[in-house]
Amino acid sequence: MNATEPSDEIRLLEWTNVVLSHRWLIVTLTVLAGTVAYGLCKTVRPLYTAETKLIANRDVEAWSLTRLFGGTRLGGAPSELANRFTTTYVSSYYMELLRSDLLLQPLTKHRWSNNQTLADLFDLKDSPDTNLERQVLTLLRKRVLSIRQDVETAMLTVRCTTPDPVTSSEMADELVEGLKTFLLESQTSGTSELLRLAEERTSQAQAALNRAELQLRDFRERNKTIISAKLKMEESKHEREVTLQEEQFIQLKTKLEMLRLTWQQEVDLINVIQPAEIPRKKSWPPTAAAVVGSAFFGFLLAVSIAFVRHGIGTLAARDAPGFLEFATHIRALNRFLPGLALLLPRHARKRKRPSSPPAPLAQSASDEGDES
Repeated sequence: MNATEPSDEIRLLEWTNVVLSHRWLIVTLTVLAGTVAYGLCKTVRPLYTAETKLIANRDVEAWSLTRLFGGTRLGGAPSELANRFTTTYVSSYYMELLRSDLLLQPLTKHRWSNNQTLADLFDLKDSPDTNLERQVLTLLRKRVLSIRQDVETAMLTVRCTTPDPVTSSEMADELVEGLKTFLLESQTSGTSELLRLAEERTSQAQAALNRAELQLRDFRERNKTIISAKLKMEESKHEREVTLQEEQFIQLKTKLEMLRLTWQQEVDLINVIQPAEIPRKKSWPPTAAAVVGSAFFGFLLAVSIAFVRHGIGTLAARDAPGFLEFATHIRALNRFLPGLALLLPRHARKRKRPSSPPAPLAQSASDEGDES
C-alpha cells in the first residue's frame, strides 16, 4: 500500500472524531425529533380497532340438491364438493355481502351505546352536495371497515376502526349478526324449496318401489306351479329391481329427514371463531413506532450535518478556491432558511466588512500645506 494513501483505520478514527465533536448536535436533534413526534401523536385523535374472525359452515353450505341426491353431477364425493364450494366461493361471497349496502346501511343510522352515530363520531354533517348517508357509507368502506380473507383456511377477519373502542367492538358484532340474519332468511326460503323438491323426489321413489313390488307379486301369483330357468331369471330380475328401488327410497328418505332436522335446528351458515372484544390499546397513531422512527431520522440528519460541516471546515482550512463565493451563497440563503449559516465555520459565518480606503496622497499633502 502506498504510504501516501490513508488507511481505513485512520479514516475510521477521523469519522469517529467527527461524530464525537458534534455529539451535542446529534443528541439534540435526535431528542428533538422524538419529542416532536411524541407531541404530534398525543394531539392526534386516537383510533381503536376491534376484529372478529368467522368461517363458513362447510357442511351446511354444501347441502344442496347435488349433495342431497348423490353429488355425482358436479363430480367427486360430497365432501370434496363441500371443500371446493367453501374455499372458492362461499368466503368471497360473504366478503362481498359484508361490504354491500344491504348490510352497511343499517349501520349508518344506528345509535351505539354511547348514544352516537357514525356521523357524530367522525363529525360528518349533511351538505347540499353530498347526502349524509352516502358520506357515512363511503367512510365505512374506506376508513372504518376492513375485511381480509385467508387463502388457505378461507377464514374471514372483519376489522372495524372508530375513535371509540366500545363502538368498534359493537359495530363488528352488529355487522356479523346482520350477515347471520340475512343468511338465515335465505336459508329458510332455500331450504323450504329443497324440502319441496326432496319430498317430490322421495314420493316418486316410493311410487317406483310400490310398482316394482306389485310386479314381483303379480309374477309370483301367475307362476306358482311353473318352474323353469327362464322364469327363475325373470323372477331374479324383478327381485333386483325391488331391492334397487328400496335402497334408493331409503337413501332419499334418510336425507329428507336429515334436511328437515337441519331446517328445524336452524343451523348457522357461519361459525364465529373469535368474537369482537373491546380494544385496550389504540391502533392509530402508533406512538412508539413514530417516536423511534423520528428519533432515528433525527440521528441520521444530525450525522449528515456533522459530516457536511466537517467537509466545509476542511475546505475553509485549506483555503480552497471558490470557498468565499460558496460562503457568500450560504449566507444569502440563510435569510430564507435560518440556521443554514451554522454549516459554515465561525470565522466565515459573518460577512467581512471591507476596510476604509486610505486618503489620496495629493489631498493629504495639500492638507499639510494648509496647516503650515
